[in-house]
Amino acid sequence: MAGTIHMNFNDNPSALFTLWQALMNRSSRLKSCENVPEIHAIRSGASIDRTHLNDFYNICEIPPTPDINILYPLTLAYPYMMRILCRKEMPFSLFKILNTRNSILMHRGISSDEVLDIDCYNSGPRVSSKGLELDIISEASIGKEKVWDSTTTYFVRGNFTAINEYYTPPKLDPINNAQVEHEWYLAAKDRFRFARISGDTNGIHYWTLYARLLGFERDFAQPIRVVAKCVSSLPELSKNKPLRLDFFLKGPVYYESALILKNQKIKNGNRFNLYREGNDKPIIEASLCVA
Repeated sequence: MAGTIHMNFNDNPSALFTLWQALMNRSSRLKSCENVPEIHAIRSGASIDRTHLNDFYNICEIPPTPDINILYPLTLAYPYMMRILCRKEMPFSLFKILNTRNSILMHRGISSDEVLDIDCYNSGPRVSSKGLELDIISEASIGKEKVWDSTTTYFVRGNFTAINEYYTPPKLDPINNAQVEHEWYLAAKDRFRFARISGDTNGIHYWTLYARLLGFERDFAQPIRVVAKCVSSLPELSKNKPLRLDFFLKGPVYYESALILKNQKIKNGNRFNLYREGNDKPIIEASLCVA
């Protein structure tokens, strides 16, 4: 990788400035994996706003818990992740990438009155047979203790020849005897509001016409919103132990859809899929286990 860049923040990055940077740099292309630097976006002393946290619970339709939901720190990290992805050093346009999977490790419970230090940074690019992948790693620490981290993988389809060795993405084992754990209807409300709460302000999550212009059936929910609902619906795992959540995004979770969560107990946790009613192919495949 071509060196290291550090961006330090005292407050949340401006979403409008991030969008402007993305528009200016939308022609980025991979020339060589060695030319992509490791870019850090760092925020020290990030307090959890109680109103923001309560809005997250209310819109996701999940009950508050003594420790924050395992998905919630992503809403704190997301604006910094976007600031990395919109830079000209990235090998793709922010408008062409899709989030394909996430892996989150919650080392211990985090209370809402704790103050976090956040560091987000990118991996080097990887070329698969279908396109290019790149990770954004997000870490949350309290003092010298790392309490939470996430690896968010982004993908852009295309034929990239800068790297000769193809990479094979990971996948979960299929489940065959899963039982229905929960069913609910995803109403088309609070779409733009949650975009601001989650930090994922891409118009495909609240603007139907824009989503259709890009080839989708309509606008669809952010993964954070849907997976948080799935996790809160699962049987509770052992407390006071690290938790690992892995989820793979197989298709859009469209608004105004009836959703079905199926779960199968596995060693140390749960292996679950989310389905759209009338479709037997999962739109999310995931596992939540004691690490």
